[in-house]
Amino acid sequence: MNRKQYGKRKKLRKRKIKRLMIAYLLRAIVILIPIIIMILMVCGCLYIYERFTKEDEKVNKYTDIYTDIYTDRKAGNDVAPVTSTENNVPGFCVVVDAGHGGSDGGTVSGKAVEKDINLSVALKLKGILENDNIEVILTRSSDENISLADRTSVANDSNADFFISLHCNYYEKDAQIAGLECYYNNSNATESKEYADSIINAVSLSEDIKTRYAKTAGYYVLRNTQKPAVLVEMGFLSNYSENQKLLDDDYQESLAQRIAEGISNEIGDCETS
Repeated sequence: MNRKQYGKRKKLRKRKIKRLMIAYLLRAIVILIPIIIMILMVCGCLYIYERFTKEDEKVNKYTDIYTDIYTDRKAGNDVAPVTSTENNVPGFCVVVDAGHGGSDGGTVSGKAVEKDINLSVALKLKGILENDNIEVILTRSSDENISLADRTSVANDSNADFFISLHCNYYEKDAQIAGLECYYNNSNATESKEYADSIINAVSLSEDIKTRYAKTAGYYVLRNTQKPAVLVEMGFLSNYSENQKLLDDDYQESLAQRIAEGISNEIGDCETS
């Protein structure tokens, strides 16, 4: 066999190998395409299922803490939440609203995320109030986005006597400003003002928690809640020291305890007046 014939055979073998490789590659692609389509279909079905499941959870968003009985609003019926208290007949009912949640994180400063702090204090406040035989309804018990209208509806459609919304403050122009503030709707909201003053007074007795004052503000939840309502700014995340305190579990417990005392003191004053 001369060199020319050997060269031709070598080229033929290379072509044959190349054709085989292409053929196997095409077969692999043909096999993989339906597998990929099947995977995408399964993922799509799981996504749709999860989406609808979450929508169902939104309709029953309060069932983690208490059972809601929803009736047809078109028929003129109201939402009738049943709370988590055992006897279900305490003398006073408070709606505790943890501000923000879900995609709405509120103010974020370093490790401090407002929605998480709000919820943590709300859960602590719930436990303290229930120990005092005060019925508590939470607008949210987990990291979910609740509209402002839904938050006020919880109070307006229930047997609540008082509404409190928990938040954290931020003031970028002056990082030295610190302290808890309590807001009520306007000067005509006398009952709300009394609760705000009572909370400020109770918190001011703590040596560790700084307070500022109670004042008016036209926040949506204050304007649209048909019960006495306040909004508490528990501290300034723009202040480094207060930022770190608000992340501390013991400090949150102290906050919840003092706020609960303010609420209980005002309830007692109302009962004796």
